[in-house]
Amino acid sequence: MALLSTLLASLLLATTITAHPSQTLNKRSVTCLKVGATATASWTNSAGQTCSYVGVVGSNYGENSDGEGDYSCNGRCGTGCTGVALGNVYTQDCFSHDMCSYFNDASGGASDPNCGAAYKAAEDDYLLGLADGCSQTNPTNAVSKPTASPVCT
Repeated sequence: MALLSTLLASLLLATTITAHPSQTLNKRSVTCLKVGATATASWTNSAGQTCSYVGVVGSNYGENSDGEGDYSCNGRCGTGCTGVALGNVYTQDCFSHDMCSYFNDASGGASDPNCGAAYKAAEDDYLLGLADGCSQTNPTNAVSKPTASPVCT
């Protein structure tokens, strides 16, 4: 199954590059995170501020303040613990995007003014994280809302 997912991810990436030859694929690295570990998310908001938030990988925040989204496996590349994904991959860029999205009630993926750049940074993690060995077992945590907020400067 892992081999099939890896092949599908490679095929999707090759198709994306071929289908959009005028776009430049940014070469980035994939940094795996461990479920249960503390990590620092960072992103740049629409005001140009750098924001950071320290949280737990795999935490379950439930829905955002708008009552939307599934933040049940923070840091997983995909929606919540069960949404469409190429394995249960946990990475730094996906964690940063999840935290940005949660705290900014983001929507629109790459076009979101606060989290669009974080979304774009996580695209290669989504596609290549399984092949890079970032897949883990999803946790089963009860919803626990964060007690702290991001710091933006």
